[in-house]
Amino acid sequence: MEIDATTLGTAALAIGALGGASQGIVDGFFKPFTWFDSAGFERIFAVGGKEGGRRFFPTHKATLDPLLPALRIAYGSDVMELLRAQYRVGRVSGDLPRTLRQGVRIGFGMMEVSTIALVATELGVTADIANLAAQAIDSARRQRSQAAQSMSQEEPKHPPEPAMTDEQRSAMARLETMIDARIDAALALADTQYVSQTKFLATFVSLAISFSVGGSMGMVTSGEWGWCLLVGLAAVPLTPVAKDLSTAIQEAAKALKAR
Repeated sequence: MEIDATTLGTAALAIGALGGASQGIVDGFFKPFTWFDSAGFERIFAVGGKEGGRRFFPTHKATLDPLLPALRIAYGSDVMELLRAQYRVGRVSGDLPRTLRQGVRIGFGMMEVSTIALVATELGVTADIANLAAQAIDSARRQRSQAAQSMSQEEPKHPPEPAMTDEQRSAMARLETMIDARIDAALALADTQYVSQTKFLATFVSLAISFSVGGSMGMVTSGEWGWCLLVGLAAVPLTPVAKDLSTAIQEAAKALKAR
């Protein structure tokens, strides 16, 4: 059996290009529809529908729900609209990660010690470390306030705040590290779900294109519709590796010919 390396390589590239085009069509066509474009946002916050993510579809436990009080303090009552808009624009690579981290720090700087400790425990921090971290955040806030008074040449209204202990400083660092890790994890899960939905919809687009082209060539009426089905199903999975697969097919075919 003679193997045409050029034909196989070209076919692999063409199928991969079909998958890439299908994903591009999905990204462009469904972009105006909030429900499709917000896919994955429910992995960040569980608030659904108009205020946050989607009302229906398989939902998962959100990762950052405990941080909502701090974010609402920082950005106001419309915080979910802001976060969802940034998610739709850039997702992981946009402004959303910076907005989340900055909002949490601003919110913590304006919250009571008991509320900060409650948020920390909801994130999974032990009660002792949560209390130490909350005390450290409050102490740092008071020290900044006294430093600002000193620079403005005003008389301090309270005695100087004691310096943070090593335990408090360590607890605060642990809490900040955990929050950063939770934000990164939530955004990664959200982006994965968005990409999975895009690939799922792109498969139907590639099938439609494959059968349309095959029909114009008479393959459907002649009973060769199986090739259209195979190409449509394989297009999206082959997109990331189309070029490498084409090269591998050509090298394998040349090796077989040389024998």
